[in-house]
Amino acid sequence: MSRLVPTCFLIVTALLGTSASAGTLELTQRKLNVSGKLNVSSASKLSDSLVAMDGQAEAPIYMVVTATDGTAQGVMLLADTIRSLESPVVAVVTTQVHGAGAAIAPFADRVVVYRSGGFAFTEVPYEGVKKYVPPPAPPAPKEGAEAKPAPKKKEREAREKFLQDVVRKQYLDRFYSALAKRIHRKAAEISKTLEKDGGFILTPEQALKAKIADQVVDRITYTRLPEVKREVKVTTTDKVTTTERRPE
Repeated sequence: MSRLVPTCFLIVTALLGTSASAGTLELTQRKLNVSGKLNVSSASKLSDSLVAMDGQAEAPIYMVVTATDGTAQGVMLLADTIRSLESPVVAVVTTQVHGAGAAIAPFADRVVVYRSGGFAFTEVPYEGVKKYVPPPAPPAPKEGAEAKPAPKKKEREAREKFLQDVVRKQYLDRFYSALAKRIHRKAAEISKTLEKDGGFILTPEQALKAKIADQVVDRITYTRLPEVKREVKVTTTDKVTTTERRPE
């Protein structure tokens, strides 16, 4: 099995630690792009890639985040995978991300952001179930006009009501609670801000001050980690079992 040299982990970790003040990002070939839409389907494929990389070495994995669309389930699936790995995962935010892209980055072990990047935390939808929007009230009758009876409201089916009011709400409550811990805010505060203002923005400097980002990148270098091929030998031993008869 081909495995990256373990000592490279120490080297890269040291570079990450010493380069924090200088703003240098040390990239390697252990890189994964999180772009486009982060839903359950794409998160599953990304998780498989992360697990495969984790099995090859313990050096940091760089997760380059540019996604601006996705779902809460996609974010949490990938976040759970990141948490289960032995290799540290570094989120590299290269542009201003929002929605699922902004949500997934803080779940990494370390977050670095380009100076032109940033975070726009906006509402992240629940995959498969749309948010319930009550029908608009009928317009008020004009002065002197005869008031018309209001049209009968279409009632939601029990299954639809359950999915929208219970399943969706409970999952998103857990989602925002988990996100709140990563960005050092209260879940109720996040939900209120999203409902009232539509979201909130953090520049790279603000994210650094809020301890969401660990570094603002000024310089990028690339190092290709050497690989060592190791042979795995399997030894099979035949075990002979003897049975003694009891004396009669």
